[in-house]
Amino acid sequence: MTRFLLSLALMTSIGAAAAAPASGTYSEPADTSTVDTSGWASLSGPTRLSWASKNIHYRQRATPPQIACSDTTVNAWRGERLGLEALLISPEGCGPLRLSLSDLRQGNRTYRAPGSQASFMRYVTSTSWNACGYPPDTLPTFTVADMIDLPDATVAMQPATVRPIWLTVEVPDNLRPGAYTMTLTATDTKSGKEAGRLDLTINVSKHSLPAGPDQAFYLDLWQQPYSVSRYYGVKPWSDEHLKLMDPYMEKLARAGQKAVSVILFYEPWGEQSNDKFEPMVETYRRPDSTWRFDYTTFDRWVDYMDSHGINANLECFTMVPWQPTYRYRDEATGELRTLEARPGSESYNDLWSTFLTDFASHLRKRGLFDKTMIAMDERGLTDMLAAYRIAKTTVPDLKMSLAGSYHPELVDSLDCYTLIKGDFFPDDVIKRRRDKDRLTLMYTCCATPAPSQFSNSAPADGAYLPVYATATGHDGYLHWSYMNWTDNPLEDTRFHMFAPGDTYFIYPDGRSSLRYERMVEGIQMSEKIRLLREDMRRRCDIDGLQSLENALIPIRSGALNEWYPTSTVVDHLQQTIDELSRR
Repeated sequence: MTRFLLSLALMTSIGAAAAAPASGTYSEPADTSTVDTSGWASLSGPTRLSWASKNIHYRQRATPPQIACSDTTVNAWRGERLGLEALLISPEGCGPLRLSLSDLRQGNRTYRAPGSQASFMRYVTSTSWNACGYPPDTLPTFTVADMIDLPDATVAMQPATVRPIWLTVEVPDNLRPGAYTMTLTATDTKSGKEAGRLDLTINVSKHSLPAGPDQAFYLDLWQQPYSVSRYYGVKPWSDEHLKLMDPYMEKLARAGQKAVSVILFYEPWGEQSNDKFEPMVETYRRPDSTWRFDYTTFDRWVDYMDSHGINANLECFTMVPWQPTYRYRDEATGELRTLEARPGSESYNDLWSTFLTDFASHLRKRGLFDKTMIAMDERGLTDMLAAYRIAKTTVPDLKMSLAGSYHPELVDSLDCYTLIKGDFFPDDVIKRRRDKDRLTLMYTCCATPAPSQFSNSAPADGAYLPVYATATGHDGYLHWSYMNWTDNPLEDTRFHMFAPGDTYFIYPDGRSSLRYERMVEGIQMSEKIRLLREDMRRRCDIDGLQSLENALIPIRSGALNEWYPTSTVVDHLQQTIDELSRR
C-alpha cells in the first residue's frame, strides 16, 4: 500500500529472482558504514553476555554500551508471549556459540513452556530512507539486527563486535500465579565452555490473555503466498507450497490475524510488488462472450487458512484495482487477455454483476458469505460509489471495505473502513460504526514515515502502533504486507519503491523479526487495556481507570519527538499496566 504507482517500464528493471538458499545457510551482509569504534580500544577479555534494552538497534562494530546485567525480572500475564533482548560483547572474538534456554522453574519443580526459545539476531541491509519513492542508487546503506534466526543456529563472534540475542517466552496459560525463573546460556560449540549465563525471573499475574485467534484486537496483515512459491521454486498451491507456508501462518495466527487476503483478479495494485499477485479465482470468457469462474484455488487457500485459525473475514481484492484492467482466459483459445473496464462503464457493470452473482452463490454454498468483504485500497470516492452501486444492486447484503481516505459519504455504508495513520474519524462516527458492529481500523505504509514498520524504524515503533490504534478508538491495525519478499530477503530489506523492510515482517524459513515481535507486544498490551478496563469498570475502580487513561493520553495525542520517543511512551504504559495488574 503506497501513494506511488510503479509503471511497467520501471518494473522491467527488477532483476530475476535469486535462487533460494538452503535452509539455515546464507551470508550475513557486512556493514561498510562508518561507526564510532574508539571505545573498543579500552575493552579486553573474553566474550561477555548481558541483558540489554530491546529499544536500541545495536550496531555490530560500534562501541558497545557499558552494561553488565546478569539477571532481570519481568512481569507477565498467563498466555503472554514475552520478548527480551540480550547482548554478546566480544572484544577478542570467539568460536561458534550455541544458545540454550531452560524450562521454567519454581522451587524444585520445572514447567515446560512450549514455543519458548533463544535465537541470535541477524543483521540485514537497510538505509536511512523512510518513505515512498525511489531513493538514488548512491544512498548510503548500513546493517541493522532485525532478523531473528532459527533457534538451533550458531554464530561465531569476530573481534570487536556485538551480537544481539532475542529471547521468546511463551508463558503457559495454565500456569499458577507466582514467580518463576529461567536461564539463558551461550556455549562455545568447540570447547563446550560457557561464554555467558543470564538469569530471568518472571512474575506471572493472575490475569490471562486470550490466544491469538480469540483476541478482540483486529490485526490485518495482507498475505502474499506467491512469494513463498517463487522463493522456494515450488508449484503454487501444491501440497509442498502449503507445507512451506505453515511457519508463517502459525506466526500470523499467533499475532491474532483476522482476515484472509483473497485476490480475485490479477494484480490489484498494478504490478508494484516484487512478486505478482496472481488471481485465486480463474475467470474465463466463453465464445458467446459470457463469463464463467473457477474457484479451485480460492477454496484451497481459504480452507488452508481456516486450518490455521485465520478465518474471521475473507478480504477480497478488488472491484477497483489501481489500473482499470481485468485479466481473463479466452476459453476458445486458452490465451490470457485483458479487459479494460472503468467503474460505471457498461463492460464493468456486465463483468461485476455476473461475477458477484456467481461468487455470492459459491460463498453461500460454502457457508462463507457472511464473513466475506469486497475490499478496495486507496481508491477515490467516484470509483468507490460506482463499485458500491453495482455491488449493492447485484447482491444487496454483500459486505464491502476500504482502506484509504476519509469520505463522509461512505462511513455508514462500509463494513470495514481503514484510515491511514494521521487521518481521523470523528468520535461520533466511530461510535456509530461500533454500534452497528462495523470495523474501524488504522493503517501505516511508506507514506507514514514514523512511527512505522521499516527495518530501520525505532524498535519500539512496532509496539507503539497497535496501542496507538487502541488509544485513538480504532478496532485494530492494518499493514499492507506480511511476506512480500525482495529477491534476497535474508540479506537485503530494500525494495526500490518502498522504505526498507516495508514489504515484509517475516523472513524465509520461518525466521521472525524484531518488528513482528514488538508488534505482538503492542497487540497484547491492547488486549490488556481492554481486559483491565472491563475488570475495573466491573469493580468500579475509578482510580485505576483514571491511571490507565493518564497513560493513554500521550499516546492518543501522537506528540512524539527525540526527547519523547515511542520507547518512553510504551515503557510508561507497560509500567502502568503492570501496576494495575497487581491490584
